[in-house]
Amino acid sequence: MNSTTIALQKIGLDKPSWKTVIAAASQETDIPAKALWEVWSKLEDWPIWSKPLHSTTHWIGKAEWEVGGKFEQELNLGFPLGKLTSTETVGELVPGETVMWWKEEKGIRSCHIWTFEALGESRTRITNVEVFHGLAIGLVKPLVAARWQRMFEASVSGLIQQALTIHP
Repeated sequence: MNSTTIALQKIGLDKPSWKTVIAAASQETDIPAKALWEVWSKLEDWPIWSKPLHSTTHWIGKAEWEVGGKFEQELNLGFPLGKLTSTETVGELVPGETVMWWKEEKGIRSCHIWTFEALGESRTRITNVEVFHGLAIGLVKPLVAARWQRMFEASVSGLIQQALTIHP
């Protein structure tokens, strides 16, 4: 089952509708999954490589990737939403492979999934997917969907570039 399908199911949807925005980016790279995870898992460094999406990121309480772990992120979502601060709670985790968080807040359901799929000893497929669903999302969809897609693609590319600087 692919990440988009899983994300939809986590927020109670069988398929997207006019009220749904899906931002999904995937790339393969010749960097081992372990090295990518090492870079990705440093939450405080996300604003370095996840530009322009993340302005700030920090843990709330214990600074560790674990189910129930909480973090706050400030996102640059652009017009008409601008900067938005959100608190996320890790819902599922397979260290080195998958992290997922989902919630319903202010009439919007969302689910975010990062996966690091080893395609051999030194090749990895990175996938970054988020599904947003709700009336407000449907209303702004024409203004935000393409830009959010580009930001997710930039985050995956930025992660690869950051990993290459640390693990050339």
